[in-house]
Amino acid sequence: MYNSTTKATRFSIAENDFYFKQFLVKMLLENPLFSIVNDCNNGNELINRLYRKQEDVFIINLFMPILSGIEAIKYIRQTNKEIPILTYSATYQDDIAATISEIPNTYYCQKNSIVIKDILRNCILSRNSNYEDYKREWAMQEEVVKNYMDRQKKEQEELNVTEIHIIKLCYEGFSNKEIGDRINLSTRTIDTYITRLTDKLGLKSKLDLARFCVENGYYNSSI
Repeated sequence: MYNSTTKATRFSIAENDFYFKQFLVKMLLENPLFSIVNDCNNGNELINRLYRKQEDVFIINLFMPILSGIEAIKYIRQTNKEIPILTYSATYQDDIAATISEIPNTYYCQKNSIVIKDILRNCILSRNSNYEDYKREWAMQEEVVKNYMDRQKKEQEELNVTEIHIIKLCYEGFSNKEIGDRINLSTRTIDTYITRLTDKLGLKSKLDLARFCVENGYYNSSI
């Protein structure tokens, strides 16, 4: 658990997905007591800036080009055992979790901005909670989570071309009217599409659709 002795918490990020990194930066900077001191595209960039020793928390993608997150984490831990590291991969993997569990003060989760925010708040930055409690609770809910993920994956596979196009336009920041104008549908029809999409994907809002677009790579589709 991280114990802050300064007013602000300083983060170093290593993430090669530009769009997901934007989400992370925006999420962190919503808190006026958070700052970004390093914004890196891979593990190599990160370790080349370690001489500055100014971060309080690392956030690192495990799988990046040039130098992977796991290699960067091992490098960091050669000289610093204390600074918390929050790392993630696109799909939560038990074997990776086992490897990470052997590295001190390192937290592992699925690549999901809400989960990352939750672990930061409730495990790394909190004096009242810890990661082991979080993992035990997660394990107790394993079957529920697995069923939810299987259902969500099936529903994602069933997205049609129009739905994917709307998700991309939500991510790009268009209003419902602008989306309708672009694909020749009425604003009311777009309203209905977005309501059905959020229900179908287990999301709460149009903003969640934008996050879903990034975290699932739909912004890279050719539609």
